[in-house]
Amino acid sequence: MAFWLSKKYRVATEPLGVLVAETYGIGARSRIDPALILAIMAIESKFNPFAQSAMGAQGLMQVMTRVHADKYQNFGGHAFDPVSNLRVGVKVLQECIARAGSLEGGLRHYAGAANTDDGGYVAKVMAEYLRLRQVAGRPLPIDPPQAPAAPSVSSDSAA
Repeated sequence: MAFWLSKKYRVATEPLGVLVAETYGIGARSRIDPALILAIMAIESKFNPFAQSAMGAQGLMQVMTRVHADKYQNFGGHAFDPVSNLRVGVKVLQECIARAGSLEGGLRHYAGAANTDDGGYVAKVMAEYLRLRQVAGRPLPIDPPQAPAAPSVSSDSAA
C-alpha cells in the first residue's frame, strides 16, 4: 500500500509506510476502514503533512485547528505532527459520521459542506477509497459503506 501511494502521490515510501501502519492501527481502534482514512488524506492533502488551506485547515487530514485545538491536547501534538493530525482527523471524522448518521453525510460534514454542495468531495473520497481497497487486495463492497458502529472509547486509543 505504502509503495503504491508513494508512487501515485510522489512522497517518500519509508515515512509513508510508517503513516500507513499507524493508519491501520487507528482504523482498527476506531472501527473505520484504514483505506477510507487514507483516501481522505489523499484527497485532503495528497499526503503533505504541511498542507494548509486558505480556510485554515492544516496537516494530512486538513483539520480546522482553531476549531479542534482541544483535541490536540489529548494526543500531545500539533496540527503539523503527522500522527497527531491523523488521530485528531479520525476523531473529527467519527464525530461527523455520528452527527450525520451516514458515511456520506459524515464526509460532507467533514468537508464543511453539510448543508451545501460539497463540490464533488464525497465522490472523490469514495472513488479513492474503492481504489485503495483494490490496492490492498480487499474485495469491493457490494453496497456502499455505511457509518461505522459507535467505537468504544479508551484513554489510550485515538478516539
